[in-house]
Amino acid sequence: MRIWIWLGLLWSGWVAAEVYQPSPLTAGWRLEQGKLSCRLSQTVEDLGTVAFEHRAGKPLRFWLQLAHEPRVVDAGIQIRPAPWQHRYLPGRRYAVDRIEAAGTLGRRLVVEGPVAEQMLAAVHAGRFPRFDYRRPWGNVLSEAQVSVSAVRFWERYPDFQDCRAKLPPYGLDDFTDLRYYFRERQVELPQAARTRLSQLADLLRRLGKGQVAVRNVTAGTGKAAESWFRKRFLRVRRWLRSQGLAANRITAGRARGKPVVEIRLFGPEGLRLYHYGRRQSRLTAAQRRRLDLLARYVNEFFPGRLVIHGYSDGARWRSERTNLALSRRWAERIRDYLAGRGVAPQRMTVKAWGSRHRVASNLTKAGQARNRRVRIDFDERPLPGAGH
Repeated sequence: MRIWIWLGLLWSGWVAAEVYQPSPLTAGWRLEQGKLSCRLSQTVEDLGTVAFEHRAGKPLRFWLQLAHEPRVVDAGIQIRPAPWQHRYLPGRRYAVDRIEAAGTLGRRLVVEGPVAEQMLAAVHAGRFPRFDYRRPWGNVLSEAQVSVSAVRFWERYPDFQDCRAKLPPYGLDDFTDLRYYFRERQVELPQAARTRLSQLADLLRRLGKGQVAVRNVTAGTGKAAESWFRKRFLRVRRWLRSQGLAANRITAGRARGKPVVEIRLFGPEGLRLYHYGRRQSRLTAAQRRRLDLLARYVNEFFPGRLVIHGYSDGARWRSERTNLALSRRWAERIRDYLAGRGVAPQRMTVKAWGSRHRVASNLTKAGQARNRRVRIDFDERPLPGAGH
């Protein structure tokens, strides 16, 4: 039902107020229940929909969705008495928390948390909350007011509250960025990770569908990375299974069920060793990718220092002094690259060894290639006074 009211002069033109309210004869509420959400909605003729919506893990939201209002400004909400309640005064006006896009032309005016709970209690008590908003119309701002009817609300309210009480305290949005870091050769899951995975297993059991896909952040960086990822994946799978999640809902491959919750495991084993060619003078793209991952690992998780060891192959036509300089140059090249990716220089120490500490014979080209390397060790001791 639409009513026109002329409010008066604003700036240079008259402002027209449209008042929308459901007809008392047709007003009603529709309840939609899911395993992770509950919605109680009412249609406002010629305008759109109002709804109380509660999603698992989120505060209650109360919103007005406008089907054809591409521009909305200065929106608010106020508790008002029902048309027949003449002895009650209107309540405080609250600004909406946000104005969201809803489709191509629509807008959604949203309040959430305590204000939404207050509106729910008001409708249950027979009050009529009213949204108001302004939108450009020609060279003036026109105002609209939308009343929410409490008629027949009590018919759906108990079921709505029962649905809310059954929602888990977390939803899928709470598991959108699961990333777990491991120290070198660490396999056991930290207690915080086990707690989080237990919550995930509980949520997916309630939902009755979906898969967990475990990903290796350092995939493609070598056999060591794949080997340690496999060990950690097995621990993750074992823990999820102990929490009641079926084995076929946990995979390290391609997930086939929806929704898919991804868990990323990040260990450093594939990021420690870098070989360089006899005539190589720059880092390759593959080496830069691995060093980028190493910088992420250090900046986001590792609290200690990096010890960067440089080695050469001890070729017979080079002096040991030249070998030492070559090994230092490559260790410093890697240090400088990491510094350029945000790793503090004081957290890195360079050690040059020349042709010492060979891992293969220098009599073959294959052996020489193995000896030309930079190895990075992780020193767990944090820098004095570091808050990392």
